[in-house]
Amino acid sequence: MLPAKRDVTCQSCGSAFTIEPDDFGFYETIKVPPPTWCPQCRLVRRLNWLGVRILYKRKCDFTGDDLITFYHPSLQIKVYRQDIWWSDQWDPKSYGRDYDFSRPFFEQFKELNDAVPKCALFTDYSTIVESPYCNAVTAQKRCYLCFKSITGEDCAYNHFTLRMNNTFDISYSSDCELSYESLNIRKCNRIFFSQDLEDCHDIWFSKDLVGCSDCVGCVNLRGQSYHMFNEKLTKEEYQRRFKEFDFGSAKNVEEMKKKAYEFSLKYPRRAFHGANNKDVLGDYVYNCRNAQNVYFVADSENLKYSHHFISGGVNNSYDFTYFGAKSEWIYDSVWTGYNENNVKFAVWNYRNHDTEYTFACHSSEYLFGCVGLRKSQYCILNKQYTKEEYEALVAKIKEDMMKRGEYGAMFPVALSPWAYNESTAYEFFPLTKEEATARGFVWRDPDPREYRDATMAIPDHIKEVSDDILLTFPT
Repeated sequence: MLPAKRDVTCQSCGSAFTIEPDDFGFYETIKVPPPTWCPQCRLVRRLNWLGVRILYKRKCDFTGDDLITFYHPSLQIKVYRQDIWWSDQWDPKSYGRDYDFSRPFFEQFKELNDAVPKCALFTDYSTIVESPYCNAVTAQKRCYLCFKSITGEDCAYNHFTLRMNNTFDISYSSDCELSYESLNIRKCNRIFFSQDLEDCHDIWFSKDLVGCSDCVGCVNLRGQSYHMFNEKLTKEEYQRRFKEFDFGSAKNVEEMKKKAYEFSLKYPRRAFHGANNKDVLGDYVYNCRNAQNVYFVADSENLKYSHHFISGGVNNSYDFTYFGAKSEWIYDSVWTGYNENNVKFAVWNYRNHDTEYTFACHSSEYLFGCVGLRKSQYCILNKQYTKEEYEALVAKIKEDMMKRGEYGAMFPVALSPWAYNESTAYEFFPLTKEEATARGFVWRDPDPREYRDATMAIPDHIKEVSDDILLTFPT
């Protein structure tokens, strides 16, 4: 019989949160103790382990070459070029070590994590073509400064996108092309300065449209064409008035943004964005069942406190943030996916099952406290064991961790290689330096930089821009 609902005080922020009977059932199934931190504090802790968008230059510790990475040059760690890190030119198991029961687990994990070389970027390296400044991405071709994205070609400045073509400055979107500066657009073409669109094309400065085309400044339309500010026009009148707007002018664009926003305030907002759901609570949820407190999730079921599955098909998981891609029984993990099963407390894992406390491990199984392993099994702190040895030792380690109060939650933030203001946590939960350090987070002040002066006057109209804008500097 499951325990009754329990009210708990968060050991991090002191706020109250509730553990429901179904929650106890999940924790019992995956064999972890109930959480002692509230859902938001657990989320912030996970996101502090995902530093993606702040890039640096440093040397490859294997070749000496310059590389682009998201590890700050001051960190006393080794960082390898991606082709080197994914190769057989080094052996992560050479850093393996015995477990010391006289010391805390996290102290030993930190030493291992600091010692094992890091991959310069969180990418599926073999699928990246001419896209050196992208991170947390897969299958990018000729893309620039795209992050948390899967399958893109000729894109730039995209964030959290799936299957994009010739798009710039797009976020939280999928299956679009030839679009610019828009948010949450799905199955769309030629969308500009718009938000919350599905199955649309040739839309400008609009919000919450479905199945529409050739609209400017519209709100809440369904299956409509040739509308301006929700007014129905003939095709000929629409085309004539559209030319008069002259959106090649930056001034005209900014004026239209303001006008469209003020117009949108006259109309009600949807309380929930999503479709084809059953028993869900959250927002931007599609084709899901029994999903509570979830955001930007699709094609998934039996979830709680989970977010941002760029590729869906995630089932039976709690406290799981980012990526997904046909995974199940995941707990308190971040940027993990690709057919994973029974994975707990993980950062940047692909194609694993039955792992706990792992960082940058791929295509592996039965790992505990490991870093950088690939195609491995039955390892603890990167040391190889037999199946029988592994199972017996893991049981003893968990028992020792339980006594110390260590087992059952994500890595502490103090072990993260990313400062709070370098991490995804800062994007969603911004803090001042003083607030962050008071809560135990690391803060990194920006490095002083000497920039070459590239200042130039940009004409108002795109037709007036000359090739001088392509100015390059000598090396």
